[in-house]
Amino acid sequence: MKNKNKFLIVSLILFSIIPLVSSTNIGVSPATAFFPEVLRGGYAERPIMITADSTSKIFVEASLRGEIADWITLEETKFEIIGGRHQLMVSVTPPSGTPNGNYSGFITIQTPTSTQGSEGYATGIVLPTLDVHVVVQVTDKEAVSCQATNFKVSSVEEGEDIIFYLDVLNTGNIKIFPNIVFDIWNQDLTSIIKQEEVSNNEIIPTQKETFKIKIPSKGLSIGQYWVDVSAVECFMSQTLTFDILEEGALRAYGILERIFANPWAETDEIVPIKISFRNKGEKDLSAKFSGKIMYNNKVVQLLESDVPLDVAIDELSEFEFYFTPRKAGRYVISGRVFYDGKRTYEQSAVVNVTKGKITFTDILKVAAYIILTGLILVLIAKIHKERKLYLSKMRRLKK
Repeated sequence: MKNKNKFLIVSLILFSIIPLVSSTNIGVSPATAFFPEVLRGGYAERPIMITADSTSKIFVEASLRGEIADWITLEETKFEIIGGRHQLMVSVTPPSGTPNGNYSGFITIQTPTSTQGSEGYATGIVLPTLDVHVVVQVTDKEAVSCQATNFKVSSVEEGEDIIFYLDVLNTGNIKIFPNIVFDIWNQDLTSIIKQEEVSNNEIIPTQKETFKIKIPSKGLSIGQYWVDVSAVECFMSQTLTFDILEEGALRAYGILERIFANPWAETDEIVPIKISFRNKGEKDLSAKFSGKIMYNNKVVQLLESDVPLDVAIDELSEFEFYFTPRKAGRYVISGRVFYDGKRTYEQSAVVNVTKGKITFTDILKVAAYIILTGLILVLIAKIHKERKLYLSKMRRLKK
């Protein structure tokens, strides 16, 4: 029995002094990032999804290597995986003089993970790494191709603009300026009563653009209408219907969901403020935020959005502001959103500010100030001494 107890005690001691080493498993999808038919001097992008078998924050570093490392651009090279997944945008730009053919490189994903052992003992470190193969097919043949999806329109009140939405994905290898054509028909679909054509959004290869197009409803009386919406370059169209309603028929209703700022900050730190506003009504809204920041019952900064924010039905949008607290203490951020002649309930958030840490730069500034002050004092003392000697010499000469 004594031997067993000794064994348990020794085991506990060993576990307490030997640092535990753990690692985080990471994965990526897709395993190979393939960019087909990229034009010389052109551009292409695609996302890759990085996952980790942990719900806590995981720090990740990404680097490039291989023959086309100079062609590849990562949206970010250092980031955190939060909630077990993170999307990383990868883009490639082959030089204009590159011969046709397939070229490859690698993105190395590294996750430094460490465990902290007992004081006075070494800490184990594991560096999980993963290589993502990048393949680029370079061509000199231009290809125009796109896809149009998510065609939408909502009913509007008489005199208001009709708002259309659609997504256009550039699946070719050159930039395009899609022509969107609108043919508005009467209720019986017997005649076209209004035509519009819009072409103003540039879309580069592999990117998707959401079009929000306003068509004046002038000349359209109250009633039902049909519209053929055509994305000409994409050879795609869709027929939609909408109504012109009496003024006041659609309910305008929005909610200021919250004002968010990090509750703790330091003096002279830039603090982002985000205001979430959701359109819960039956019409698109044009919204503005108006608020203030209070410190010791005094207004230290006004928060006013310069440009109204267009918020579609059921859409959540954000206003963003920044402020830099100069003094330690408690700051209160408050405000409302104004829309369609209405206003939301007031919301607020609190930021507690502490004095910033003394940095090496601050120490250098203080040291420089002390040295400069010392030099000035020495110079003044020297001038005073020389003046005293001069006056003494002059008195002797007069005698």
